[in-house]
Amino acid sequence: MLERREAFGDLNSTFTLPQGLPSSVALPDPESPASSASDQGSSDSAISTPCPSPRPVASCALPAPPSPARSDSPDPIDLLPRPRDVASLCQAQEFPDDVDDALHSPSAVAYLASGAAALIETSPADPAELIAPARDPPHWRAAMATPQADEWRLAARDEFDSLLRDFSAFTPIDESLVPADAKVLGSRFVFRTKRDQHGQVKSYKGRLVARGDSQRSGIDFDETFAPVAKFTSIRALLALAAAHGYHIHQADIDKAYLHGKLDAPLYIRVPDGIYMPGKVLQLHRSLYGLRQAGRIWNDEIDSALSALGYVATESDHCVYVRTTGDVHHYIALYVDDLLMISPSLPEIERTLQGLEQRYGVKRLGEAEYVLGIQIRRSPDGSISLSQEQYLKDVLARFGMSDAHPVATPMQPDLRLEVELQPTPFPDRTRYLQAIGSLMYASTGTRPDLAYTVGYLARFSHSPSAAAWGAVKHAFRYLAGTLSHGLRYARGNPAPLLGYSDCNWGACVLSSKSTMGYTFVYAGAAVSWSSRLQSRVADSTCDAEYLALSQAGKEAIFLRQLFGELGLSSSKPVLIYGDNQGANALTKNPVFHARTRHIRLREHFVRDMVSMGDIVVQYINTGEMTADIFTKALSRDLFARHRGRLVLEQAGQLAPRFSLSCSSNFIGLVSLVR
Repeated sequence: MLERREAFGDLNSTFTLPQGLPSSVALPDPESPASSASDQGSSDSAISTPCPSPRPVASCALPAPPSPARSDSPDPIDLLPRPRDVASLCQAQEFPDDVDDALHSPSAVAYLASGAAALIETSPADPAELIAPARDPPHWRAAMATPQADEWRLAARDEFDSLLRDFSAFTPIDESLVPADAKVLGSRFVFRTKRDQHGQVKSYKGRLVARGDSQRSGIDFDETFAPVAKFTSIRALLALAAAHGYHIHQADIDKAYLHGKLDAPLYIRVPDGIYMPGKVLQLHRSLYGLRQAGRIWNDEIDSALSALGYVATESDHCVYVRTTGDVHHYIALYVDDLLMISPSLPEIERTLQGLEQRYGVKRLGEAEYVLGIQIRRSPDGSISLSQEQYLKDVLARFGMSDAHPVATPMQPDLRLEVELQPTPFPDRTRYLQAIGSLMYASTGTRPDLAYTVGYLARFSHSPSAAAWGAVKHAFRYLAGTLSHGLRYARGNPAPLLGYSDCNWGACVLSSKSTMGYTFVYAGAAVSWSSRLQSRVADSTCDAEYLALSQAGKEAIFLRQLFGELGLSSSKPVLIYGDNQGANALTKNPVFHARTRHIRLREHFVRDMVSMGDIVVQYINTGEMTADIFTKALSRDLFARHRGRLVLEQAGQLAPRFSLSCSSNFIGLVSLVR
């Protein structure tokens, strides 16, 4: 390490530069910033102390560092360099990661060193991380190296100022005042771009978060659990809104976690980008990143909604209902996002005004984009849900935007388990990212992906090249079905209807069966599942019986949820099964050599039938919609079952398609040809 001394006005600053910093960098003269260095790098004030093995670097002009005479306590944000100030600094040089020390050096040194680090700290494995348009910068230095550095800097300023002045979330104190037994947590800025349903950037957001991963259980926090609304509940509410023509509005609580107060003091370090030498921040509010922050906020918003007359349902604690006479009003809560559904606009206004008395509330109007899901209301009153923009971003991230479309998400004859000597896929992290991206779509609005995602996720521990090829095949399917989604129809809906199916012994290695179910309401699926059974079934009847038990549990949940939403019915939930033997077991206590091994808990479905909660009826295998969740189907069969769950071109008016398997089934299914 080299020690160098330079005078800035009347300030004598001694600082240490990281080994490898190019000696040709010209420091500016504060009396004449514009003439501190020429385009050719000539300057009288250039430092020429030799540097070990220097690499040739183009000189650049840097603006004058902030003068200490301007203020004893300069604005920390004003000390931050801009990327164009250091644009020609040795991007290929390797610098030690000692930026934290540099930021706590005298202001002129911090100004230079942090700016150099902004360009230098780029992952050699993925240099595009700082400039990829579809990705947000992962940390402060990366943000300062992007063309949007000014926007990110302003976002950081707004965040820090708001936390300090508006919320009194923390107090800067001398580090010496921290109790000896207290642990000072790290902190950082997290940057996100807010986009609309078309993918256009609406705003740049910087959020200060604490490093909760270093908190100590029982000392820094106790309880951490905090619920969010289930996707199934959200879809059920939107289906209900479509059927009855209810209003759907959206709101967001500004800086939600900061409204919760900590019951014990915590301390965090000053984040990169803020210049406060010798200081730490004593927290008073539940800052983002703390392990208990989510629970504290959930307790706070639950109290606020209760004061407005809303009651959390037992089925989903983040679905709230308020009843006035025979009219019901609903709120689905997902952390700080509120989806308000009501037949009355004045009730929505009353709720918003009540929340505004306690919090800063962003009124987003009629819901159009919730949790990555686009909501469209057609002129006929139907509501369509899709994740088109999300899927476009996923394809762009994995370089599949221009992929040639295919008709199914998975080839019917694919058997990855039987590979004798599979060629390993070298990037397991990328494989997991792809599976996670597909999984979010499959749990949101794309039940047609459920089996494919579940199957490919089985190889996450050691993916092969063939498994990655199957993932790319799924991306190709998405490329041709971006606009597919769910469409809930307007009008008096038929009762909730379920399908249950199983593929006996589907897994070649474990011989376990793959089971799946789906429940349809208001013309489209509101719930679905595809998963391996927990044990090996010794017959098709055994496997189908286990599948019916799982479907029955979901039917009970939905029946309870619909009842709490004011849609209680004395009729049992109808579930279709395509195995006569399994259907018979749900009605009769058959006990012989082929059924006596079935565990007591697996007879739960029989108890539900006897209590009148569900009823099981037979349906022909060719009409079993849940077949799409148990295996990779041929093109024609896949298209047939998909049409009963997912619409092509979500949001467009679709002709009605119906089957006559049961009088209860008429009008339940929509299909676009």
